[in-house]
Amino acid sequence: MRALVLSSQAKNTGSTLRAEYIHKYLNRAGIKADYISPPFNSMVFMADFFLSLFYYFFRVLNKRYDAVFIVKPYPNTVLPALLLKFRGAPIIIDVDDLDYGYRGGVLSVIIEKMQAYFTGFADWLTSHNTELIRLILRRFPRFKGKVLRLNQCVDTEIFRPSKKVSGAAGKLKKMVKGKRVLFYMAHLNIAGYLGEILESARAAAAEGWVLVVAGGGPLLNRYKKEAFKQGLEDFVFFTGPLAPREAAGYAAASDICLVYYSGRYVNRFRASMKLREYLAMNKPVVANSMGEIREFKKIAYVSGASKKSFTAEIRRRIKNLDKRHEKGYKFIKANFDWRREAEKLAGLIRVLIRDKNKKA
Repeated sequence: MRALVLSSQAKNTGSTLRAEYIHKYLNRAGIKADYISPPFNSMVFMADFFLSLFYYFFRVLNKRYDAVFIVKPYPNTVLPALLLKFRGAPIIIDVDDLDYGYRGGVLSVIIEKMQAYFTGFADWLTSHNTELIRLILRRFPRFKGKVLRLNQCVDTEIFRPSKKVSGAAGKLKKMVKGKRVLFYMAHLNIAGYLGEILESARAAAAEGWVLVVAGGGPLLNRYKKEAFKQGLEDFVFFTGPLAPREAAGYAAASDICLVYYSGRYVNRFRASMKLREYLAMNKPVVANSMGEIREFKKIAYVSGASKKSFTAEIRRRIKNLDKRHEKGYKFIKANFDWRREAEKLAGLIRVLIRDKNKKA
């Protein structure tokens, strides 16, 4: 029983991390799963999508699988997967975002229409939260009864409570000379909000805090220049791209972690991987109430939705924390652990393969 896992996006994105975790834990759940890693980082004009189409075609040309799991419905992965579907492999597509919502104008319309078209080639869909599943079923009623909820989860082998600070994170802790650390981790692209984070967090500088920004992405250099223009070079430290274990090390060295989404429609349907990872480490998290984030208010420090409210919550929490975040690991382990979610997906794959074999 062999499955293939693909990510439509570039290798330095959150969606690709989701695909990598699913691949890892599908194998633990008894499905022999292969994973073809995306060949490129994010490129301008979405060139990585176009170029990776040929790469994936070449990689699957002479392969056979019993099922294919794809994160995001784009032609660069769905078209090559059709070769495998013609050989009998059902396709499961994970809809983890409203990608068109991050763009404007004609490009937004093109992405929306394109994803709707390629979603139609799926035999089943998965998604990670209630609001997004409801939207999917309104737009694609033929998938009623064929959408599996696959929660956004945490690899608790990596993100878990730890006081160990070493490597680059340890050097940073020494470099800030006793100052306390705010931590923001993201892929720095159009789906991130570092500009708003800088505006909200900068008041903490006067209280002896610094901000560590972990992650790479196409907007990294722009944000570095912006921080310099604002005179924040002694307040903001950029780590650049990090592997998950490195990111966990920086989070362990931090005092408060930050999550912020703007009020755009698209953010109502997001499920924050970073929020869950911070909580799994029992870290205090200040986040604004957008979409599903409000559901975490018993273990995170959740402000109102506005930037003003988020700023006020940061100011409040750099002075005073209660102990709600100390329940984070147990909550995440019980509700958002990849082992359990992979078992659900493995069960679906087995059913699809069994049904396919009955028809053969």
